[in-house]
Amino acid sequence: MHQDILTDGREEKPALFTVPKERKTIWAVGGGKGGTGKSFIASSLGILLASEQGDVTMIDADLGGPNLHTLLAVREADRDIGDFVSGKIPSLRETAIPTPIAGLKLVKGSENFLFMANLNHLKKLKLIRQIKSLETRTIIIDVGTGSSFNTLDFFLLANPGILVVTPEPTSIENAYHFLKSCIVRVLKLYMEFYKMQDLVRHIADHMENNSNSIRSFINAIVSHDAGSAHLLYKALKVLRPALVMNKARDERDVLLGRSIADVVRKYLVVELDYVGAVPQDERVHDCVKYFKPYLREYPDSPTSRSIREIAGRLKSRSSLY
Repeated sequence: MHQDILTDGREEKPALFTVPKERKTIWAVGGGKGGTGKSFIASSLGILLASEQGDVTMIDADLGGPNLHTLLAVREADRDIGDFVSGKIPSLRETAIPTPIAGLKLVKGSENFLFMANLNHLKKLKLIRQIKSLETRTIIIDVGTGSSFNTLDFFLLANPGILVVTPEPTSIENAYHFLKSCIVRVLKLYMEFYKMQDLVRHIADHMENNSNSIRSFINAIVSHDAGSAHLLYKALKVLRPALVMNKARDERDVLLGRSIADVVRKYLVVELDYVGAVPQDERVHDCVKYFKPYLREYPDSPTSRSIREIAGRLKSRSSLY
């Protein structure tokens, strides 16, 4: 079996998609490009859930430019995720540090650029197992941008993965390609797990043309192998990521989120749940600059209210997993 499969051979599906024995909420916040405010959304969700229920652990898995600690007003830390990956600290749990927010811990991202190169396949599997086994009620992962296997797998680990976009053409285009890469990753993992090697080659050829959709790929293999097509279709229907439109300026931006979800459903097969829009607020920048969590500074602002509504919808969705 291909070395990139995320399983130990004992599961009935790729291990990435198995539920931990101790049921817990795992959210992952990602985006197709930088500048969408994904870390702001992630930190705000963490602060909100910590204030409501406590026992929240946030993980900064943005391997290129971690900044979650800044948004959580953590100025100094004596350990980070790189210490676990390198073996300096034996468990991920021991890297978690307290934050100024009661009930919220942080696994700080590594600022060592060599850390990215050192996160090979086996170390990634070890990190994923440790994330699943953390003794905490809720885990929120801030993932990086781009379409590397590491980024995709952290996003796919969640229930659900939360895709953050802004109402800009480049952000929407990159988010679409990021989500398409996630879907291709899921399909390949299932194909390799079930030893559908012909289909692995077929999807690689099919996706060389960026205009080809996932739906056209599924339709193309129905006549070739209806059973495999049905299995892969079911795998995609379970995926159900969530979408947040950040920095919305008017009602058109809010409605744009629904249009994105419709396009994804039509061409990529998966159900992208649009869970809400977050209004633009220039005060967010000042809060980051002065190490002041926005939700604590402006709890009654339209932006904070929208994040509470989004969190409520996400909690309702997580209970379905």
